[in-house]
Amino acid sequence: MSFPPTKRRRCMVPRPVEKGLSQLDFFTAKQVRDHILSLRRTQSVQACISPLNFTLSKSMPTKLLKIVSENKVEEETEATNKNCCQLCLLDKLVLQNVLVYCTPCAAPIKNHTKYYVLEGEGQNHAFCDNCFQAITEEVIEIDNRRVPKSQLRMEIFHEEVEEKWIQCSKCHARQHHICALLNELKSNEALSVYTCPMCYKRELKSGDRKPLPESAMKGAKDLPRTRLSDFIENRLFNRLRIERQQRADSLGKKLEDVPAAEGLVLRVVSSVDMELNVKPIFSEFFKEEEYPTCLPYKSKALALFQKIDGVEVLLFTMFVQEFGAECEFFPNQRSVYIAYIDSVKYFKPDVKTTDGEALRTFVYHEILIGYLEWCKQRGFVCCFIWSCPPRKGIDYIFHCHPDLQRTPKPNRLREWYLSMLKKGMKEDIVVGLTNLYDHFFTQQGESRAKVTGSRVPYFEGDYWPWAAETVIDQLLDEDKDLYQHNDAKLMQKMGETIYPKKDDFIMVHLHHTCDHCGNINVSGPRWACNSCQGFNICDWCHTFEKDFNLEKHPINSKGKHTLSPVEIGVPADTKDEDVIMVRGIFNNVSAFHSLCQESHYQFDTLRRAKHSSMMVLHHLHFSR
Repeated sequence: MSFPPTKRRRCMVPRPVEKGLSQLDFFTAKQVRDHILSLRRTQSVQACISPLNFTLSKSMPTKLLKIVSENKVEEETEATNKNCCQLCLLDKLVLQNVLVYCTPCAAPIKNHTKYYVLEGEGQNHAFCDNCFQAITEEVIEIDNRRVPKSQLRMEIFHEEVEEKWIQCSKCHARQHHICALLNELKSNEALSVYTCPMCYKRELKSGDRKPLPESAMKGAKDLPRTRLSDFIENRLFNRLRIERQQRADSLGKKLEDVPAAEGLVLRVVSSVDMELNVKPIFSEFFKEEEYPTCLPYKSKALALFQKIDGVEVLLFTMFVQEFGAECEFFPNQRSVYIAYIDSVKYFKPDVKTTDGEALRTFVYHEILIGYLEWCKQRGFVCCFIWSCPPRKGIDYIFHCHPDLQRTPKPNRLREWYLSMLKKGMKEDIVVGLTNLYDHFFTQQGESRAKVTGSRVPYFEGDYWPWAAETVIDQLLDEDKDLYQHNDAKLMQKMGETIYPKKDDFIMVHLHHTCDHCGNINVSGPRWACNSCQGFNICDWCHTFEKDFNLEKHPINSKGKHTLSPVEIGVPADTKDEDVIMVRGIFNNVSAFHSLCQESHYQFDTLRRAKHSSMMVLHHLHFSR
């Protein structure tokens, strides 16, 4: 049937509602109920007992406070105050805001005052109102860039940032975004037709609605798998099966009666080819040794997720730098630097192994050991770890840790690493342990290696580049012609600085080191002593000393021990067959941490960790 042009009817087709606005849209009625009870029995109790990070509504009934404090909140309990969240029964919840400092004057921006930031660059470059008004030019210089002053956007700084709210389009009740596991990056149109968990659950029971299929939600398992992630995951799961059986045997229980670590997913979330620019002062200072100006390496980030109460939570992250065989700077060649490791204490179950260590420690150790084993198989010969805990109040990777999670003391963190490495030695993955000072700053035992700064490996964010640059500057102030001298003064000064804390600079040998020249054996046989356990020299040193009749071991003994050749078996190269994975938020630590700070993705409570992890997964899947 047709209509005249003047009377043509327009077919009004309603726009489809965007699905998956909340992760609860994938939950069953029971899972929604459990989620609500979890919020009320943990967050509410914490708010009543420790209200430092919570602002309870003054009009919250005394009866409800009593129910909450006694941990007897049931799903049927309703928020009698309209200002309260229908899910957690709390009112205002405050997030941690990061202090903003003015770039020109370095003063912190005061509360409720204006400040200006460069459009699209967050708070990396901020100007307080006084400094902004003092700028008379129309163009200003920021990071060697000329930027119009008009591109600076005004903002108001607030010390307290309140958690966002959303209102149900059906019952008009209010909930916190975080309580509702709401994906804030969905469209505004979808937000306007939001259905709260209570209404959603009633629709499930009436049959008017069904949970969205789990396959429609991209989670940790849907992140790309790599050879590295498969290798570590398979090793971890095998070790967990063995550990669980050991626990069951020690307790005299059946395997199924012992809690297991379930829902774990490990992925490589970033793998990018990078170039490390060497500070010019190094290239100039070590000019005679032809010190490089840049070093190629691959930066990788690994992440461990665990499904807790139906939500995948990011628990553990690790950033590493891999300097392969193609790196021509010998100290870095075939070396791995474990740059950052961080975790949040939500791992389930909270039990101990038969050896008395926490199961979460067992899991994190296995990830590290698995990574070292993978590196060894690829042809890497050593790994460096700077055991340095963050200062109190400073976060390495995760933004805001749980209040009950203590920052480890230096000794405790070092023992944590050494305990892991001793496990690796039992499996013959690690063949030796030493430290930066003993290996590069002294000639111990029968070592004949030259003590020079050009032999010390150079890593992004490591202690050596920063501290050595400072010492070189000081030495140049004392002697402008220092470049014409050797670096004995530098090594002496740096040795004095490092020696008191030398055990914090761990050097891990994945293959044997030559006890004469100090280099790692990567080609030809190594020559091992038949009498002294752990003594090895490389094929070059053995040939040289034999040709010049210098072969004598032990050096202070009249007798001479016999050396026998041992095949090394190190791969010819360290080629990485895994694909390049550019994930902007995990390309470096600062990128991830800045995203979490600016978006208020906090991990200080399990409730917030669930929401933050959900948002991180969204960025991993949909942002580049």
